Amino acid sequence: MGIAASFARKTLPSWWSDDIATIPSGLQQAQMYLSRAFNISLASLADPKAPVTFLETERKFKLNERVDPADVFVSAHYATAVAKMALKGFKPTQDPIPKDAAALRDHILQSADCVSLPSLLAWCAQAGIPVLYVHKLPAKKMTGMVVRDADRFAVVLSRKGSPSHLLFHLAHELGHIGHGHLTGNGFVVDEKIGDADRGDADEKEADAYAIRLINGKSVSYSAAGALRSGAALYRAAFALSQKERIDVGHIILNYGNTQKAHALATQALKHIAGEPDGGALVNTYFWQSFDTEAVSEDQLEFLQTALA
Repeated sequence: MGIAASFARKTLPSWWSDDIATIPSGLQQAQMYLSRAFNISLASLADPKAPVTFLETERKFKLNERVDPADVFVSAHYATAVAKMALKGFKPTQDPIPKDAAALRDHILQSADCVSLPSLLAWCAQAGIPVLYVHKLPAKKMTGMVVRDADRFAVVLSRKGSPSHLLFHLAHELGHIGHGHLTGNGFVVDEKIGDADRGDADEKEADAYAIRLINGKSVSYSAAGALRSGAALYRAAFALSQKERIDVGHIILNYGNTQKAHALATQALKHIAGEPDGGALVNTYFWQSFDTEAVSEDQLEFLQTALA
């Protein structure tokens, strides 16, 4: 399956002992846990003569041309299982994501200064959409993915970054949902986000959605004069952020990407006071919204391990 035994063991409950699997009922229990953790067909695990197969789902991989879908396949199914478990602790009916990014932006700005990672996470929680940060994956890491289970969606982010990095990743994934890019149960995997030049129509729509949601319009930032230090870029971005109600970190990253000034942008981000870890912030909002009473102790431990 391409799953390391050490990683698979971490998905089992803390009370688990391999001796339990020496009896038929214990083996069935182990198969159930592994099936749940990796989105695997339980029947294929139970039949020693059959190949292990993942559950059939709609799969869309948005990958760098140098990345083989097989490299992220196992990670995508593990993240799918985590997302489906997360959905158990949220309301059964989700609020729809507007297809028009401007409409969602206007709604968020009614109660927030700008569309930031915290304000977008708060909206997702209110809408019943779980957003999770899963750092440890069994194989190659993707930047983000959308999981659809029946008529509900969840978003999994896994690439380390600042809140402003993860803001764009989340907004991009919401664009996939808003534009209906996933029509059946399954997932859309983004190995890299913000590279719409690849020519994929869905990626261009999701990127455009993210830009409009965060900025209120399609925009690539530049400067009238040379910005020679991170402090100068931060000051210019901060002034614009206050005027236009745009996340200051996003302006910095947008400028860095447009002007190919990534090192300068990295320096500028350091001037944002009290900047928390993006992944930790995502999971803080998740646990504040998740109903722990909706799952068993084993299921809760599985989620806690995945989000650790």
